[in-house]
Amino acid sequence: GINAEYGEMTTPEESSITHEDNKFVFKDPDTSRNPAFLEYSVSDSVLDMLHTFVPPAMRGRGVAGALVKVGLKHAASRNLKVRLTCWYTADYVKKYGSMGTKIVK
Repeated sequence: GINAEYGEMTTPEESSITHEDNKFVFKDPDTSRNPAFLEYSVSDSVLDMLHTFVPPAMRGRGVAGALVKVGLKHAASRNLKVRLTCWYTADYVKKYGSMGTKIVK
């Protein structure tokens, strides 16, 4: 949404992130048709965070971070370990922690 006072876009709520196939997806009703997403795969009880993408119109709002947070919580709730193939996910976990999920190489 838009913060009317400052005209700035706010970080998406986790509840506005959907789960489609092997992606967590955020579609911003205010901006572009292209959604932001975190793509992953699962094998041998490991959720591998492969790739994050945020369209230019949505950048700088914490969208990618919100996607990673949702992905980590999803993995934790299913007792999956997490591999951080995507550089952004690795940076996020370094800064903010792994939300209780076990990280593997």
